[in-house]
Amino acid sequence: MAIVGLTSLFAIMAPSDDPKLEAAIQAKFPADQLKVGPGQWIIAATGTSKDISDQLGLTEGDVGSAIIVSFSGYYGRASTNIWEWIASRMGARSG
Repeated sequence: MAIVGLTSLFAIMAPSDDPKLEAAIQAKFPADQLKVGPGQWIIAATGTSKDISDQLGLTEGDVGSAIIVSFSGYYGRASTNIWEWIASRMGARSG
């Protein structure tokens, strides 16, 4: 049996929409990403913020610029689909 890690949630915040960044997010996390606004996504994945940056090509500057922040709590006002998406992935096991 393989050891699996807990999935973390990451907010990706770019200054604006960037087609290269969006393509990288969709390619690397096709079922585990949700676009919540222009230049803003939530990703469910294992690893660290740097791991996500490396996977997307942000670290080397290949796909533009953005800030990636992991989070474990959330609160605010948003559409129901965003809350449902977050709740369905919060603490889920990957693998």
